[in-house]
Amino acid sequence: MDLAGLLRAHREDGMKTRIGFLGGGRIARALAGGLIQGGKDSWVLAASTRTRESGEAFRKAVPEARLYPEERNRELVEQSDIVFLCVKPPEAPGVLRQVGAVTGGKWIVSVAAGLSLAKIASLVASSARIVRAMPNLPVRIGSGVIPYCLGPGWEDRNREEIRNLLGRFGEAIEIEEPLFPLATVLAGCGPAYYCAFLACMLRFAEESGLPAQEACGMLLATASGAIELLKQTDLDPAEVVAESRTPGGITHAALSVLEQEGWHEALRRALAAAWHRAKSLET
Repeated sequence: MDLAGLLRAHREDGMKTRIGFLGGGRIARALAGGLIQGGKDSWVLAASTRTRESGEAFRKAVPEARLYPEERNRELVEQSDIVFLCVKPPEAPGVLRQVGAVTGGKWIVSVAAGLSLAKIASLVASSARIVRAMPNLPVRIGSGVIPYCLGPGWEDRNREEIRNLLGRFGEAIEIEEPLFPLATVLAGCGPAYYCAFLACMLRFAEESGLPAQEACGMLLATASGAIELLKQTDLDPAEVVAESRTPGGITHAALSVLEQEGWHEALRRALAAAWHRAKSLET
Protein backbone atom coordinates (compact mmCIF):
# COMPACT_ATOMS: atom_id res chain seq x y z
CA MET A 1 0.00 0.00 0.00
CA ASP A 2 1.39 3.44 -0.90
CA LEU A 3 1.38 6.30 1.58
CA ALA A 4 -1.83 7.85 0.24
CA GLY A 5 -3.60 4.53 0.82
CA LEU A 6 -2.01 4.25 4.23
CA LEU A 7 -3.26 7.72 5.20
CA ARG A 8 -6.78 6.82 4.12
CA ALA A 9 -6.56 3.58 6.11
CA HIS A 10 -5.38 5.54 9.12
CA ARG A 11 -8.43 7.79 8.93
CA GLU A 12 -10.82 4.90 8.48
CA ASP A 13 -9.31 2.97 11.39
CA GLY A 14 -8.98 6.01 13.64
CA MET A 15 -5.19 5.78 13.49
CA LYS A 16 -3.00 8.87 13.59
CA THR A 17 -0.67 10.02 10.84
CA ARG A 18 2.90 10.39 12.06
CA ILE A 19 4.46 13.70 11.09
CA GLY A 20 8.08 14.55 11.81
CA PHE A 21 9.79 17.93 11.65
CA LEU A 22 13.49 18.09 10.88
CA GLY A 23 14.19 21.35 12.66
CA GLY A 24 12.15 22.99 15.39
CA GLY A 25 12.37 26.68 14.57
CA ARG A 26 9.65 29.26 14.00
CA ILE A 27 8.22 27.86 10.80
CA ALA A 28 8.22 24.29 12.17
CA ARG A 29 6.36 25.50 15.25
CA ALA A 30 3.92 27.43 13.06
CA LEU A 31 3.21 24.35 10.91
CA ALA A 32 2.78 22.13 13.96
CA GLY A 33 0.47 24.72 15.47
CA GLY A 34 -1.58 24.78 12.28
CA LEU A 35 -2.03 21.01 12.39
CA ILE A 36 -3.13 21.12 16.02
CA GLN A 37 -5.48 24.00 15.23
CA GLY A 38 -7.30 21.63 12.88
CA GLY A 39 -7.60 18.91 15.53
CA LYS A 40 -5.13 17.01 17.67
CA ASP A 41 -6.71 13.61 17.14
CA SER A 42 -5.35 13.13 13.61
CA TRP A 43 -1.62 13.46 14.23
CA VAL A 44 1.37 12.16 16.13
CA LEU A 45 3.94 14.96 15.99
CA ALA A 46 7.68 14.80 16.57
CA ALA A 47 10.59 17.14 15.95
CA SER A 48 14.36 17.03 15.98
CA THR A 49 16.03 20.13 17.33
CA ARG A 50 19.58 21.35 17.35
CA THR A 51 19.64 23.15 20.68
CA ARG A 52 17.94 22.81 24.02
CA GLU A 53 16.40 26.25 23.53
CA SER A 54 14.73 25.32 20.25
CA GLY A 55 13.53 22.07 21.80
CA GLU A 56 11.98 23.92 24.72
CA ALA A 57 10.32 26.40 22.35
CA PHE A 58 8.84 23.56 20.29
CA ARG A 59 7.68 21.79 23.43
CA LYS A 60 6.00 24.97 24.64
CA ALA A 61 4.19 25.36 21.30
CA VAL A 62 3.32 21.66 20.97
CA PRO A 63 3.38 20.04 24.44
CA GLU A 64 2.41 16.61 23.14
CA ALA A 65 5.20 16.42 20.54
CA ARG A 66 8.05 13.96 20.91
CA LEU A 67 11.49 15.55 20.68
CA TYR A 68 14.70 14.12 19.25
CA PRO A 69 18.22 15.56 19.24
CA GLU A 70 19.52 16.17 15.73
CA GLU A 71 21.85 13.17 16.10
CA ARG A 72 18.71 11.01 15.92
CA ASN A 73 17.32 12.51 12.72
CA ARG A 74 17.32 9.12 11.02
CA GLU A 75 15.21 7.65 13.80
CA LEU A 76 12.70 10.50 13.52
CA VAL A 77 12.37 9.92 9.77
CA GLU A 78 12.01 6.17 10.22
CA GLN A 79 9.17 6.77 12.69
CA SER A 80 7.32 9.27 10.45
CA ASP A 81 4.91 8.95 7.53
CA ILE A 82 5.42 12.54 6.40
CA VAL A 83 8.56 14.58 7.04
CA PHE A 84 8.79 18.38 6.96
CA LEU A 85 12.31 19.65 6.29
CA CYS A 86 12.43 22.89 8.27
CA VAL A 87 16.15 23.49 8.83
CA LYS A 88 18.00 26.54 7.54
CA PRO A 89 18.82 26.36 3.82
CA PRO A 90 22.61 25.93 4.22
CA GLU A 91 22.01 22.98 6.57
CA ALA A 92 19.36 21.23 4.46
CA PRO A 93 21.59 19.21 2.08
CA GLY A 94 23.61 17.81 4.98
CA VAL A 95 20.48 16.80 6.87
CA LEU A 96 19.06 15.09 3.78
CA ARG A 97 22.31 13.19 3.29
CA GLN A 98 22.06 12.05 6.91
CA VAL A 99 18.53 10.67 6.51
CA GLY A 100 18.33 9.90 2.79
CA ALA A 101 18.72 6.14 3.16
CA VAL A 102 15.57 5.88 5.31
CA THR A 103 13.28 8.12 3.24
CA GLY A 104 11.92 5.36 1.00
CA GLY A 105 8.15 5.62 0.61
CA LYS A 106 7.97 8.80 2.72
CA TRP A 107 6.54 12.15 1.74
CA ILE A 108 9.26 14.79 2.13
CA VAL A 109 7.96 18.36 2.35
CA SER A 110 10.81 20.86 2.15
CA VAL A 111 10.29 24.44 3.27
CA ALA A 112 13.99 25.30 2.92
CA ALA A 113 14.28 28.39 0.73
CA GLY A 114 16.12 27.82 -2.53
CA LEU A 115 16.38 24.04 -2.29
CA SER A 116 15.20 22.72 -5.65
CA LEU A 117 13.22 19.57 -6.28
CA ALA A 118 16.14 18.19 -8.29
CA LYS A 119 18.57 18.77 -5.42
CA ILE A 120 16.23 17.13 -2.92
CA ALA A 121 15.67 14.17 -5.25
CA SER A 122 19.42 13.64 -5.52
CA LEU A 123 19.67 13.22 -1.74
CA VAL A 124 16.67 11.02 -0.87
CA ALA A 125 15.41 7.58 -1.86
CA SER A 126 13.96 7.26 -5.35
CA SER A 127 10.66 6.04 -3.88
CA ALA A 128 10.27 9.15 -1.72
CA ARG A 129 7.68 11.67 -2.89
CA ILE A 130 8.94 15.23 -2.75
CA VAL A 131 7.12 18.51 -2.17
CA ARG A 132 8.65 21.96 -2.20
CA ALA A 133 6.58 24.46 -0.23
CA MET A 134 6.88 27.98 1.14
CA PRO A 135 4.47 28.56 4.04
CA ASN A 136 4.06 31.93 5.66
CA LEU A 137 3.62 32.61 9.36
CA PRO A 138 -0.22 32.64 9.46
CA VAL A 139 -0.16 28.87 8.88
CA ARG A 140 0.05 28.81 12.68
CA ILE A 141 -3.67 29.59 12.84
CA GLY A 142 -4.73 27.86 9.64
CA SER A 143 -4.87 31.12 7.67
CA GLY A 144 -1.61 30.93 5.77
CA VAL A 145 -0.76 30.76 2.10
CA ILE A 146 1.40 27.88 0.87
CA PRO A 147 2.70 27.94 -2.69
CA TYR A 148 3.97 24.46 -3.50
CA CYS A 149 5.22 22.28 -6.33
CA LEU A 150 5.59 18.53 -6.63
CA GLY A 151 8.46 16.32 -7.67
CA PRO A 152 8.06 13.39 -10.07
CA GLY A 153 6.02 10.28 -9.37
CA TRP A 154 2.89 11.79 -7.83
CA GLU A 155 -0.30 10.00 -8.84
CA ASP A 156 -3.61 11.85 -8.93
CA ARG A 157 -4.88 10.39 -5.65
CA ASN A 158 -1.60 11.30 -3.95
CA ARG A 159 -1.81 14.82 -5.34
CA GLU A 160 -5.22 15.19 -3.73
CA GLU A 161 -3.91 13.92 -0.40
CA ILE A 162 -0.99 16.34 -0.28
CA ARG A 163 -3.21 19.23 -1.38
CA ASN A 164 -5.61 18.38 1.44
CA LEU A 165 -2.76 18.21 3.94
CA LEU A 166 -1.31 21.57 2.93
CA GLY A 167 -4.82 23.02 2.81
CA ARG A 168 -5.07 22.49 6.55
CA PHE A 169 -2.66 25.39 6.93
CA GLY A 170 -4.68 27.82 4.81
CA GLU A 171 -4.69 28.28 1.05
CA ALA A 172 -2.46 25.81 -0.81
CA ILE A 173 -1.57 26.98 -4.33
CA GLU A 174 0.28 24.68 -6.73
CA ILE A 175 2.70 26.56 -8.98
CA GLU A 176 5.53 25.78 -11.40
CA GLU A 177 8.94 25.61 -9.73
CA PRO A 178 10.50 28.51 -11.72
CA LEU A 179 7.95 30.81 -10.04
CA PHE A 180 9.06 29.81 -6.55
CA PRO A 181 11.44 32.71 -5.84
CA LEU A 182 8.73 35.23 -6.74
CA ALA A 183 6.08 33.36 -4.74
CA THR A 184 8.46 33.37 -1.78
CA VAL A 185 8.80 37.15 -2.00
CA LEU A 186 5.06 37.77 -2.26
CA ALA A 187 3.50 35.09 -0.06
CA GLY A 188 6.28 33.76 2.14
CA CYS A 189 7.52 37.21 3.12
CA GLY A 190 4.27 39.11 2.54
CA PRO A 191 2.94 39.15 6.12
CA ALA A 192 6.04 41.06 7.23
CA TYR A 193 5.42 43.84 4.69
CA TYR A 194 1.81 44.34 5.75
CA CYS A 195 2.71 44.19 9.43
CA ALA A 196 5.57 46.66 8.99
CA PHE A 197 3.07 49.14 7.53
CA LEU A 198 0.61 48.49 10.37
CA ALA A 199 3.37 48.83 12.98
CA CYS A 200 4.25 52.27 11.60
CA MET A 201 0.60 53.37 11.73
CA LEU A 202 0.27 52.00 15.26
CA ARG A 203 3.31 53.94 16.48
CA PHE A 204 1.94 57.13 14.96
CA ALA A 205 -1.47 56.57 16.58
CA GLU A 206 0.05 56.03 20.02
CA GLU A 207 2.41 58.99 19.70
CA SER A 208 -0.58 61.13 18.69
CA GLY A 209 -2.60 60.21 21.78
CA LEU A 210 -4.76 57.21 20.85
CA PRO A 211 -4.45 54.43 23.46
CA ALA A 212 -2.64 51.37 22.15
CA GLN A 213 -5.56 48.98 22.60
CA GLU A 214 -8.01 51.17 20.72
CA ALA A 215 -5.46 51.97 18.02
CA CYS A 216 -4.62 48.32 17.47
CA GLY A 217 -8.27 47.28 17.30
CA MET A 218 -9.07 50.09 14.89
CA LEU A 219 -6.18 49.33 12.56
CA LEU A 220 -6.72 45.57 12.52
CA ALA A 221 -10.43 46.00 11.78
CA THR A 222 -9.62 48.49 9.03
CA ALA A 223 -7.11 46.14 7.40
CA SER A 224 -9.51 43.21 7.67
CA GLY A 225 -12.34 45.26 6.19
CA ALA A 226 -10.24 46.42 3.25
CA ILE A 227 -9.24 42.84 2.44
CA GLU A 228 -12.83 41.63 2.69
CA LEU A 229 -13.94 44.43 0.38
CA LEU A 230 -11.47 43.23 -2.25
CA LYS A 231 -12.49 39.61 -1.78
CA GLN A 232 -16.24 40.20 -1.94
CA THR A 233 -16.39 42.71 -4.80
CA ASP A 234 -14.86 43.04 -8.24
CA LEU A 235 -12.84 46.07 -7.15
CA ASP A 236 -9.08 45.96 -7.52
CA PRO A 237 -6.77 47.70 -5.00
CA ALA A 238 -6.18 50.73 -7.22
CA GLU A 239 -9.94 51.30 -7.48
CA VAL A 240 -10.32 51.19 -3.69
CA VAL A 241 -7.59 53.84 -3.43
CA ALA A 242 -9.34 55.98 -6.03
CA GLU A 243 -12.73 55.68 -4.31
CA SER A 244 -11.18 56.66 -0.96
CA ARG A 245 -9.25 59.61 -2.33
CA THR A 246 -11.18 62.85 -2.69
CA PRO A 247 -9.12 65.71 -4.17
CA GLY A 248 -8.16 68.07 -1.37
CA GLY A 249 -9.35 65.58 1.26
CA ILE A 250 -7.62 63.83 4.15
CA THR A 251 -6.75 60.62 2.31
CA HIS A 252 -5.41 62.72 -0.56
CA ALA A 253 -3.14 64.60 1.86
CA ALA A 254 -1.61 61.38 3.17
CA LEU A 255 -1.18 59.70 -0.21
CA SER A 256 0.31 62.85 -1.74
CA VAL A 257 3.12 62.79 0.82
CA LEU A 258 3.77 59.09 0.17
CA GLU A 259 3.96 59.77 -3.55
CA GLN A 260 6.25 62.76 -3.07
CA GLU A 261 8.55 60.55 -1.00
CA GLY A 262 8.63 57.98 -3.80
CA TRP A 263 7.11 55.15 -1.84
CA HIS A 264 5.94 53.25 -4.93
CA GLU A 265 9.46 53.08 -6.29
CA ALA A 266 10.89 52.29 -2.84
CA LEU A 267 8.53 49.35 -2.49
CA ARG A 268 9.36 48.13 -6.00
CA ARG A 269 13.08 48.27 -5.15
CA ALA A 270 12.44 46.39 -1.92
CA LEU A 271 10.54 43.63 -3.72
CA ALA A 272 13.18 43.46 -6.43
CA ALA A 273 15.91 43.11 -3.79
CA ALA A 274 13.99 40.29 -2.11
CA TRP A 275 13.42 38.59 -5.48
CA HIS A 276 17.12 38.85 -6.33
CA ARG A 277 18.00 37.34 -2.96
CA ALA A 278 15.48 34.52 -3.38
CA LYS A 279 16.84 33.68 -6.84
CA SER A 280 20.41 33.70 -5.53
CA LEU A 281 19.52 30.93 -3.06
CA GLU A 282 18.28 28.53 -5.75
CA THR A 283 20.32 25.31 -5.88
